[in-house]
Amino acid sequence: MAKITIIGAGAMGSAFTRPAADNGNDVRLWGTKLDTAIIDAVKMGKNHPKHNYPLPKTIKSFYHQQLAQALDGTDIIVMAITSDALGDVFETIVPLIKPGTTVVSVTKGFNYNKGGKISLPPEILMERLPDKLKNKVDFVFVAGPCKAVEVLWGTPTAVTYASKNIETAQRIRQIMQTDIYNIDVTDDVAGTEICAAMKNAYCVGLGMAEGFPKQKNNFLHKNTKGALFIYAVSEMGSLSKALGGTYGPVLGLPGIGDLELTGEAGRNRTLGEVIGGGLSSSHAIAQMKENDITVEGYPAIKFGYLLMKELVEQKKLSYLPFLCALYKILYQNAPSYQTIKELITQCTSQNINNKKFNK
Repeated sequence: MAKITIIGAGAMGSAFTRPAADNGNDVRLWGTKLDTAIIDAVKMGKNHPKHNYPLPKTIKSFYHQQLAQALDGTDIIVMAITSDALGDVFETIVPLIKPGTTVVSVTKGFNYNKGGKISLPPEILMERLPDKLKNKVDFVFVAGPCKAVEVLWGTPTAVTYASKNIETAQRIRQIMQTDIYNIDVTDDVAGTEICAAMKNAYCVGLGMAEGFPKQKNNFLHKNTKGALFIYAVSEMGSLSKALGGTYGPVLGLPGIGDLELTGEAGRNRTLGEVIGGGLSSSHAIAQMKENDITVEGYPAIKFGYLLMKELVEQKKLSYLPFLCALYKILYQNAPSYQTIKELITQCTSQNINNKKFNK
C-alpha cells in the first residue's frame, strides 16, 4: 500500500482519487485556498461540487492550512494544479519532500520558467528542486484521453505515464492500475507533454469546423474537420521531434487519443464553434471572460506559436501552418472560414503530411 497525496481538489485531482483508492492505497486530497468549499463538501460526505458525484469514502481530505499533515509520510505526490500556478504551489511543497518521493503530474499546458522561457510542466517542476533532492526525486507525467468525471465514474480508461526513468513509470503503474483504469508507459516525456499541451490548442480549430454550418447554409463540415485533425497530429509530431521527442506519443493516447476526446466536447471545442459560427475571436473571448470560463486552448495557441518561433529561429523546426492560422484567427481577428479554407489548400498543395510521415 502506497501513501499518495493529491495536491489540488479540482476536477482532475479529485477524479484521481478513484483509481488510487480502488487499489487500497492510503489516499489524501489536499485543497488549495480556492478549494475550501470542495474540501467542506468532501468532509461532509457530499458529492464533489464540480462532478456532482461522491469521492471514495476511504480518502482523507485536508484544507490549505494542513499541507504538512497531508504530506506526512507520503510516498507519491500528485500535482493536479493548473499550469499557471503549478510552479508556485510546488515551491511550497518542496521543503516537505523527502528523498525517494515520486512526483506525478496530471497538469497540462505551458507557463514561463524562472528565466522567462516558455516551458512545459517537467521543466517548471524540476527547476524548483534544490540540489540536495536532484537525482533523488523521480517525476512521472500523465496524459491521454482522460475526462476527469469519467475516471471518477469508473468508465474504462487508458492513459500514458511518461518518465525519464521507465522503471519508475512501471512502478507507479503497478500502484495505480485497476481493471478499469489502464496505463501504458513511455520514456518520451517531451512528446507526451507537448501533446498534452497542444491538443487543447488544436481542438479550438476542430471546433471551428463544427461552427461553420452556421455560416454556410447549415451544411456540415466534417470533411474539413477530418483534414484539420490530420494537420493537428502532423504538427504535434513536428513539435515533439523538435523538442527531442518521438512520434510515439503523438500517434498514441496523448496525441490522437486525447485530440479525438477533446475535439468532441468541452470548452476548447465550444470556443472554436462560436468563432466558426461567425463571432469574432475577440468577442468570443470577451464573452467567456464575462462568464468566468477559462479555455486552456486560448493561451496554448499563443504559447505554442511563440515556442514555434523560437524553434524556427534555432533551425529545429519549420513554420506550422495550422498553428499559424489559429494564431491569426484568435489573436489577430482573421476571419475563421477564409483562413481555414486557405490553410487546407496550402497544406494539400504542399503535401505536408505525406512528406512528414513517409520519411
